[in-house]
Amino acid sequence: MDYLSHPDRLLVEHLESVKRIGMDIYASKKNLRLPFDDRDMRIALSNMLFYHDIGKSTKFFQEYLRSSIKNMIYTGKDELKRHALISAVYAAYKTYTELEGNAKSVIPMVVFLAVRKHHGNLDDIKNMLSIGKHDWKFLQIQWENLNFDCVNKSNNLDFKDAKEYVNDLPFVFQDIETSLDNYFLLNSFFSILTYSDKNDAKFHHQTVCDALPADAYCWVDKYKADKFKDPKSLSKINIVRNEIYDSCAKAIVHNSNRKIFSINVPTGSGKTLAGINAALKMIGRDKSIKKIIYALPFTSIVEQTYHEIFSAIKCNAKNPEDYLVEHHHLAEAKIKNDENYYGGSDAQFIIENWDKPIILTTFWQLFNTLISNQNKTTRKFHNIANSIIILDEIQTMPIEYWELIRNVLINVTDILHCKIIFMTATMPKIFHEEKNEIFPLTNGEQTLRYFSLFSRYELKTVNNLEPITVDSLCDIALEHIAREKDKSFMFVFNTIKSSKKFYNGIKSCGDVIYLSGNIVPKDRLKRINNIKQAGRKIVVSTQLVEAGVDIDFDRVYRDFAPFDCIVQAAGRCNRNNRHNQQGEVLLTKLKDSKNGKLYCNYIYKPLALELTNNLLKEFSSVKESDLLTVMKSYYDKTSSLSSSDVSKDIIEDITNLKYTKVSSEFELIKNIPNVLVFVEKDETASNILDHFKRILKIDDRWERKDEFLKIKKSFYDYVLSVNLSKSNIDAIKDFEDIGNFKVITKMMINTFYDDIIGFNYDYNNFI
Repeated sequence: MDYLSHPDRLLVEHLESVKRIGMDIYASKKNLRLPFDDRDMRIALSNMLFYHDIGKSTKFFQEYLRSSIKNMIYTGKDELKRHALISAVYAAYKTYTELEGNAKSVIPMVVFLAVRKHHGNLDDIKNMLSIGKHDWKFLQIQWENLNFDCVNKSNNLDFKDAKEYVNDLPFVFQDIETSLDNYFLLNSFFSILTYSDKNDAKFHHQTVCDALPADAYCWVDKYKADKFKDPKSLSKINIVRNEIYDSCAKAIVHNSNRKIFSINVPTGSGKTLAGINAALKMIGRDKSIKKIIYALPFTSIVEQTYHEIFSAIKCNAKNPEDYLVEHHHLAEAKIKNDENYYGGSDAQFIIENWDKPIILTTFWQLFNTLISNQNKTTRKFHNIANSIIILDEIQTMPIEYWELIRNVLINVTDILHCKIIFMTATMPKIFHEEKNEIFPLTNGEQTLRYFSLFSRYELKTVNNLEPITVDSLCDIALEHIAREKDKSFMFVFNTIKSSKKFYNGIKSCGDVIYLSGNIVPKDRLKRINNIKQAGRKIVVSTQLVEAGVDIDFDRVYRDFAPFDCIVQAAGRCNRNNRHNQQGEVLLTKLKDSKNGKLYCNYIYKPLALELTNNLLKEFSSVKESDLLTVMKSYYDKTSSLSSSDVSKDIIEDITNLKYTKVSSEFELIKNIPNVLVFVEKDETASNILDHFKRILKIDDRWERKDEFLKIKKSFYDYVLSVNLSKSNIDAIKDFEDIGNFKVITKMMINTFYDDIIGFNYDYNNFI
């Protein structure tokens, strides 16, 4: 009888392939500082990879698998057909018998944990090491039925000895000194196993990606030379951008021994190209670094950055799809790999692996790979090793996680041999330059000079920051717009409610463009592109324009917010210094006319608002040239007054391998009750919705998932995430349910969706 691991795969072929894939992954990693020597690591990895499915060699699993192939009901005991736990017991004990010294106490335990959970999510260590008496009864029967002949191996290990060893593991763990080393070791083993196992199960081999070519270090140089070859492009601001670009490239090459770098330059100074170029220059010199992981806070600017890097690669007569992949929850499930194009679930799987040498992704994807218990996200943990991680707009990370990020990233650079580049105009104090923890790619004098040269706007206050209503702001704005007919204006609000009210108050003054999370993504992107191409424009928006969106206005009004958010909004003011005239950023403090509550209090934490308020009392106005000094004052006070208790608690749980607890505590996206609403607003949406309905009728859930992934990006172009509140929950509950979505059908569009302001039920929401 042929022993199978999967319906289409011999068990011995699966185990040998998983071992080969996993050992090749380990061999490809350079200069890792995992806590045990190479010999011990190889023994443990080899046993883990080969024996991770040895439990499938029992007659019980084989009967179960063959029954499922024939669509028959398996009549045996469920406990006997399970294979992960018996495989974990065997692989761990075999590893224990082959190791010596300190490795003997830690590594076999890691093998046990990785194999036991390789089909699920990591759990708290106490639960993962617990095996009940009931389980041991079935484990003994399984042990006695393991068939090593079918995988060309023999077994001389005793079950009683294995049982005694595994039962002692909880006590062994109590005696092990806790550290992040053990967390990184377990995550690395778990990642290599789950990656290798799933790749073989899906493709019967490892998917292979092209490495960066030897000339990649000059890609951006050539792109810039081509893009800005017109002498007219050499404006004063572009000359400064070129200087920043050259400075970053030179500094990273001459300081390649450093681990963590910063690019702290004004908004709109070309940091995207400067950062990518610096990373490629580093890879050109250090052959142990093989990958760039470029992470941003929002999907909208991931796509914008993706197109910039795509263009740079294409300019060099290379196919960008060979080297570059975009990964976030809305990315299209399509990828080129192994000279083939994949779609649906195959593409999604390959994208999630992070095998390509340049990854464009979100903070959520990156940090939930590093700090998570989820099988799906942790599978790519090993692919973070030997990379340069670019963190763009890092100031958007919640302050309560700064200490956590600091600790984890120090270990990422040390254990996984990575480099980090922080990029922002508003550099938070996560790492301290004065303690030599971070190396600036533009030194202090240069950075100060760049900010002084970028005198594009001045920040002023409206009504001395005494609270005013939206109606009052409308009066001020209408007068200002009428007075300066040649200027463009942007108004940035904290809530959709206030933005809609303001839009309705000024829409009579001309062609006003409205932007918010209230608008379906397809129309949002179209409006942003229209803004970029328009002459004079008047835009009303929420904070979604703040970080990274490349649009430019003469005047920017911003509702009160933490100072770093204000600065990011200000970065849209006179961004390209088009007329060599200073722009104006006008800061207001808006209150709800119904209850007197400040709109900023709906979404921001009191400490940041109070610090900003106190800071602006010291400065009646702030020029962009003074921004670096003011930001330093703000972050000094923020750091000294903010609590790091949340970070310390998570770090302690990480070191104690409490995975479930860590995942529940670490939330980059807060769990605000919401509902996904599909808006059938045009014929294209109707066609997509009809397609989706046909997909839902597919009986096989894997086929159903595969077909949905093929239309996911187009489908989500018409999806809103609507936060549930008292004012809108009654309306939403009456929407049609289709799958996990509510639907505003074309019959309901006139009632619930407006082509200008989007979802038009009166509710209090933000991005």
